[in-house]
Amino acid sequence: MTRKEKLARITFWIMLATLGSRALGFLREVQLAYYFGLSDMRGAFTVAFKIPNLIRTLIADAAISAAFIPVFTESLLKHKEDRAWQIGSRMINMTFLGLSFIVIVCEIFMPQIIRITTPGFSEQAALFEHTVRLSRIMFPIITLLGIGGIVVGIAHSLQQFTAASVAPIFWNIINILAVYFWTQHYGIDAAAWGLLAATGVMLTVQVIPFFKAHFKYSWELGWHDPTLRHIGMLMIPVSLSIGVINFNALVNNYFASQLGAQALAAIDSAFRLFQLPQGLFAIAIGTVLFPTLSQLIIQKEYKRFAKAMDFGIREIFFVTLPFTGFFMILALPISQFCFERGAFGLQDSKMVAVALIYYSIGMAFTSANTLLNRGFYSLKKTWLALNVSFINIGLTIVLNWWLMKPLGHGGICLATSLVSIFTFFGLLYLMKKEVPELEATSIFRSLLKLSLLTFIFSGSLYFIWTILDMACGRSFLGQLISLTLSFGLAGGIYLLLGLLFRLEEMTESVKLLTRRMQKPPVESSQIGLPPGPPSPLGH
Repeated sequence: MTRKEKLARITFWIMLATLGSRALGFLREVQLAYYFGLSDMRGAFTVAFKIPNLIRTLIADAAISAAFIPVFTESLLKHKEDRAWQIGSRMINMTFLGLSFIVIVCEIFMPQIIRITTPGFSEQAALFEHTVRLSRIMFPIITLLGIGGIVVGIAHSLQQFTAASVAPIFWNIINILAVYFWTQHYGIDAAAWGLLAATGVMLTVQVIPFFKAHFKYSWELGWHDPTLRHIGMLMIPVSLSIGVINFNALVNNYFASQLGAQALAAIDSAFRLFQLPQGLFAIAIGTVLFPTLSQLIIQKEYKRFAKAMDFGIREIFFVTLPFTGFFMILALPISQFCFERGAFGLQDSKMVAVALIYYSIGMAFTSANTLLNRGFYSLKKTWLALNVSFINIGLTIVLNWWLMKPLGHGGICLATSLVSIFTFFGLLYLMKKEVPELEATSIFRSLLKLSLLTFIFSGSLYFIWTILDMACGRSFLGQLISLTLSFGLAGGIYLLLGLLFRLEEMTESVKLLTRRMQKPPVESSQIGLPPGPPSPLGH
């Protein structure tokens, strides 16, 4: 099996596992909507989860993993396994100590943190107290998720993707069971305790590849290890870059809290829907390509690196743009089908729909930014991406202030989309300067063609859905049929037009599918992916 076929197979299984995880995660959101709607308690839970999640993303997950994977991969390729295991062990230990200290400090000063990040809640004593309590319950997850970031980074460097992909499935199952069995007795606290327990279970699943690879764990810290210091230096710009992104999220949180807990909860529910295609396609493509991109840079294969980036970005546009049209055209029916039951009413659905429409404008660009950022991490040029992120701070503040007045909570979501679009063009410009072999014109040409197809897709979608909606009615089954069938038929038109116009993205996907069935030899150089070397530890 060639490198390209191998990556295609891995991507397929990751997408399948991610689909299962996203489906369960969506079910978890539906469950929370059923029990709590867009109530103040739901808003308190949203804020309480968002703050530790932002800190985790800043310090633990993406920063550590992004800075760690290239160095660990290089150790596997150039040095002995024992040294790689030593680096991995020391990173796990240092991460545990550092994040545990942060947890303790934040637990002590939690009321002050909530007042600063969510000023709108400070005026309501009961809501404020609930938010502080829920935050304190969930805050220890950043330590577990931080260790998980290292564990997943090691597994990906070893080309082991399965455990990391299925672990979130267990995370969602535990959350769902906790809410189902404990809500009657503990209210919204059940969701908080369930989230903490689920994170522990997820970390346990993520560790499984270590046994297969015979990972040699040691308790040493390695304060003076030059490799750890190198990783730390790489983490600084990554952490700052992600910190800027998270600061933007805190800015959104700051402005949204002034609109009330309902607005915060509506934005969060819309964001969960918005994340479905991004998590299914963009993250799967980025996850599989990242170790390969790192290897290409180590081997100084810049032309193949550029081709891989070009291929990845165009494929992300190809699969996410139809979802942009789907979410924008049918935002209200989607919101009603997904959430409108129990404590979640029509007005709640309308609020989520407004947020979803504005979020969807930047969906494809947000997804592409995931891959572009990973490209900079592979190049070890994390400071370049940081330059764009710094500009985003002022842009986010100005756009939130300007758009929130006329558009309410929808303005906050629109600001997020506009910042994502700006980020994409900024990152692409910097990537082109760093890697001149990258064909930016082919990306723009692809974006224009796919946008035209998406416009046709959207018109077809609305026409088909209108007919099916009248025929099937608004029962749960009727909505399911009208939404899925209209998307399927309009999607068929999208794919057919792609074949008729001989779009590269479409023909490449068909070639991959054909080769998967016939299994003839494939030239890996077609998308710039080298045939070797495999991970020293195998699979």
